Amino acid sequence: MSADIVIPVSVLVVLFYIVWRINRTKKTTKNNANIPLSNSVSNLAPKINQFSQTSAVDNSDELNQEKHEYKVPADFLDFKLIPSENLDDEQQKAVTIISQSFRKPHPLLLPLTQSSFEPSELFDLIKTDAEMTAKILNAVNSPLFALRQPITNINHAIIFLGITQVKNIALQFAVQSNMEFRDKAQNDAYNKLWKASYLASAFCLLFAKEMGEDNAAELSTHCLLSYLGDLAILSYQPSVAVFYLDDYTLYERTKVFQNTIGTNAAVVGKYLAQQWQLPQSIESGIDYSILPLTNGTVDKDLSSEQLRHILICYLSCRLGDLVAFGDVRDISTVGEVSFEALGEVDFYYTQENIKRTGLDKINAVIADATFRKKINKVIEQTSA
Repeated sequence: MSADIVIPVSVLVVLFYIVWRINRTKKTTKNNANIPLSNSVSNLAPKINQFSQTSAVDNSDELNQEKHEYKVPADFLDFKLIPSENLDDEQQKAVTIISQSFRKPHPLLLPLTQSSFEPSELFDLIKTDAEMTAKILNAVNSPLFALRQPITNINHAIIFLGITQVKNIALQFAVQSNMEFRDKAQNDAYNKLWKASYLASAFCLLFAKEMGEDNAAELSTHCLLSYLGDLAILSYQPSVAVFYLDDYTLYERTKVFQNTIGTNAAVVGKYLAQQWQLPQSIESGIDYSILPLTNGTVDKDLSSEQLRHILICYLSCRLGDLVAFGDVRDISTVGEVSFEALGEVDFYYTQENIKRTGLDKINAVIADATFRKKINKVIEQTSA
């Protein structure tokens, strides 16, 4: 074949390959790559950027299956959470950098987490800060709650939403005090996290009461604060916003964070709670908040009560994620909290954990028409 023919043909082959590669990249939505830790903690931000920019290529066949086929990602069964007690020096530096870069919380955070409240006590605490009062009233009157009549004072808010939910809204503002995001994607991701944490706390309150737990309000607060590490990582590095905006699962987000920064959101949240001197129960609750993602509870020396509380919070948070990140609008679409019913890998070990903790009643609770109405009312309030 002459050079006059070979050269044009070679060019066409190269162009064809480039076009094929671009199309393949567009069709693929998640990354299953394993990016090793950098030797320098100062490279954390570039590494996360690199991961988010390349996250659309090179998936395994299982990870690319449609959700309705309910395929488990190829490496999920071997996936391990990095525990807070086993961090090496580099991972410890990463957690320290992220947690210390997060702005100090509002002074009301600690008193809000240290006791239960009567309505008058909560009102007296919140009214000591005019800015906090205004933020709470703005929040409950925002489109997020789709109220028919405006709420004009904190007492009215407490009557309408209840003590626990008003306290948790105040906690959200206390945690996120003075946070400002100039990046639009980062701000959108923050709003989704805000919604997910509120929904998780509201769902947990309903679940815990229905399951007869004595500390329903405390568990609800644990759910709310279990998103603390996500907020800190998002605040530290804007490019991780994509992992909240594009409906990534908890498993996928956790894998990304462990591959890039060597830790996960639960560990970062635990260290922030420790840094802010929050109650030990909250610190532990955050630390253990994603254990049910794997079979990690098996290796922990935890009481049956602790395991039960961890699972109630975990399920509440994952359902909150389905609404906030996955746009679920009706809990009736959830037959039971299982991988088989939902096809979400975050629920893979759920039924096993339910049996281990004696929470068999929870699926019956979810199937109950009256309970579904309560859940759907919460979703409706936040779906405007």
